[in-house]
Amino acid sequence: MPPPEEERRYVRYEVPFTVHVSAGGQVQVCQGEDLGAGGCRAVVLHPPQRGQEVHLRLRTDRMALEVSGQATVAWAQRDPPYRVGFEFSAPLAEKAVTFIHALLGPVRLTRAG
Repeated sequence: MPPPEEERRYVRYEVPFTVHVSAGGQVQVCQGEDLGAGGCRAVVLHPPQRGQEVHLRLRTDRMALEVSGQATVAWAQRDPPYRVGFEFSAPLAEKAVTFIHALLGPVRLTRAG
């Protein structure tokens, strides 16, 4: 299960985006549910294992910019609908900041505290 919102390091935004998840030689095109500078949550067809390294590509119909890179499965639900939390690698996290700002403008990325 995802961590409670107050425990998150980064603010998450509910925005429309698509996540292409590549793992084990297969690609799933999934719907993203929330997005932050450190990771995202998506609904997937086949949940990967917690701790598994995957390649993600984030895109949206709102703009041409897309970003991609490595991530780790932070958590995964074992009952449908299969929701998965992905923790971005440092290079993908940097790209995600650009993606978020292009999509939403100058929003806050880290939680106050």
